[in-house]
Amino acid sequence: MSESKAAPRKSDAAPTSATTEDGADVNCDECDTAARLGLSTEQGAAVTRDASRAMGTDLSLPHIEAAAKIFSLLGDAGRLQLVLRCIEKPQTVGELADATNMSQSLCSHHLRHLRDQRILASERRGRHIFYQIDDEHISRVVRDVFAHVTHD
Repeated sequence: MSESKAAPRKSDAAPTSATTEDGADVNCDECDTAARLGLSTEQGAAVTRDASRAMGTDLSLPHIEAAAKIFSLLGDAGRLQLVLRCIEKPQTVGELADATNMSQSLCSHHLRHLRDQRILASERRGRHIFYQIDDEHISRVVRDVFAHVTHD
């Protein structure tokens, strides 16, 4: 059903390691991920530990990075509007562009990013590609945020 791109592959090169202040070895892939997030290696380890504890499951820094990317994408009002339209029903690029007053090019650009992060899924029907929410997790997140901001 989804024409989403696969997650990026890890490098085939052998990972190197670094050492934290407490002497623990850290995979440099983790260092790279921490750096992309603007965190030190120690901060990356701390946020991973805290998120794992809060969620009750082992998480890695790439999980933190993926979650941050989703929140970042949903933080843009134009992309949020596209997601809200797709919660209602599957829609084509043309329908979404018209409804949001975006050019089809800009709309497609946003949709590609939303699809890459599995916020939206795409399905070809004849000559048209329809975009819809990838799964109920995203619908719940968006609905819960709006419930939160309207709660007294």
